[in-house]
Amino acid sequence: MSAKDVLIIGAGPSGLFAAAELARHGVQARLIERDLKPHREARATGIQPGTLEILESVGLLPPFLGASEHVRSSRLYGPDMRVIGSMDHAGIDCSCQFNCSLPQYETQRILEEHLVSLGGAVERGVTATMVEEDTDGVCVELTHANGRLETVRPGIVIGAGGAHSVTRHSMSEPLDGTTYRGSFLVADIAMPAPFPRDEAGVICSRHGLILLAPLPGGRWISFQDLEEGVESVSEDEVADRVEGRLGSKYRPTDVAWHTPFRMHRRIVSRLADERRYLIGDAAHLSSPFGGEGLNAGLHDGHDLAWKLALVTRGYARPTLLEGYRIERRIADHHVLDVSDQVHLSVVDTATAAREGRAIPAAAADPITAALVRNSRAMLDVDYWGSPLIADYGAGAAGATGPRPGQWYPDWTRFGGTSHRVVTFGNEADTESLARLGRRWSHVVEISRNPDVDPMRAGLPVGGTVLVRPDGHIGFRFPSTKADAFDALDRHLGSYLVHEPATVSA
Repeated sequence: MSAKDVLIIGAGPSGLFAAAELARHGVQARLIERDLKPHREARATGIQPGTLEILESVGLLPPFLGASEHVRSSRLYGPDMRVIGSMDHAGIDCSCQFNCSLPQYETQRILEEHLVSLGGAVERGVTATMVEEDTDGVCVELTHANGRLETVRPGIVIGAGGAHSVTRHSMSEPLDGTTYRGSFLVADIAMPAPFPRDEAGVICSRHGLILLAPLPGGRWISFQDLEEGVESVSEDEVADRVEGRLGSKYRPTDVAWHTPFRMHRRIVSRLADERRYLIGDAAHLSSPFGGEGLNAGLHDGHDLAWKLALVTRGYARPTLLEGYRIERRIADHHVLDVSDQVHLSVVDTATAAREGRAIPAAAADPITAALVRNSRAMLDVDYWGSPLIADYGAGAAGATGPRPGQWYPDWTRFGGTSHRVVTFGNEADTESLARLGRRWSHVVEISRNPDVDPMRAGLPVGGTVLVRPDGHIGFRFPSTKADAFDALDRHLGSYLVHEPATVSA
């Protein structure tokens, strides 16, 4: 399979990031988008701390920090703006203890500029009208804006075309799940601030609920519930509804964009077959109250890209791609569970407020609160159970670091696109380690006793960890002797090849 054999359908955030990550790993994919111009709709606006870690690792953090509002806390308000629940990002184990809020079109602008800097481009006005598998692979029919028809046979198709993905339909994969009760209204508005602009809030009153998060330029993204039977709302009605929920001094001065919509909890039963892969909304839909949908799509693209690039370039076995199907299914189901909990909590509170029932203050023990905070920040992505994960013994009792399958907390310090073998301790079998380094030199870098805390790898008395290109711990062994490096060699050999060759997917 050659580099040009990867076709990505859809240049939203997921498709753009997947294309950029493939390019960063040495594979130039073809990225098509049916729309001739980028949209100007705010849509999904929150970039979670866990996603900011990924962006930092690829050198994209500065433009996101510079373009966005930084949201450090979220509050749940009852009638009369009484705080009944809150969550702060302060203290999370992440370089960014906040999320970034910016319109989706700004996210796409940054990602497209990044892609262009890596030699890629978006082909606009090109619609995939048919994706079909036959005995020779996958056939894709493309219609250009000028009416020209084109038929291509890519080795790999990545479906990033959203909820109505032609790639997903070609796989006969429905988005199974449920549609939440009720309709909602999303709007990009300008208005006075009802609370500090480093905060997002959900206000529940007798008039209904409204979610507000700050956007650059003094604007806000807002979500409101709609009454039964309301199918369209004018700009003046958007302002009326905000004023009714917040009071006259908070009436919007401008409504840039608004649309009614339904919220969903849905996911496909399989993310991929041999040649077709689904990422982002093509694969899963979650409630925007959780603020994770766009983020999960970026995580999908990040995970698929390094694996597909290694296979495409002949550095890994095709079985590595099975890891995408398994690992992202684990993570995407977790995202849906967390989002579902947030959605139901918000709706239950809003229902109680609307009906005039008492709303109890939220109560949680500190450990539960910390777990919830990490889940909301998307820092708890865990691939335990994947065949790409191996653990030959945890660290000593009381170790506080993550286990294999989870992110290594200091992974963004390493950079690059290689696997990283990190050893801690002064009694390493240097000959075995050197032999391992030579054998896997094309895909592995070795760091001995780097300036990081071994406790944060769960190895307080020393040992060996493998940090994958996506920052997850793929292997751990509480030793730096020959047996550790022999085990690591077998683990690497289970999905990588030490003699690069052209590998067919």
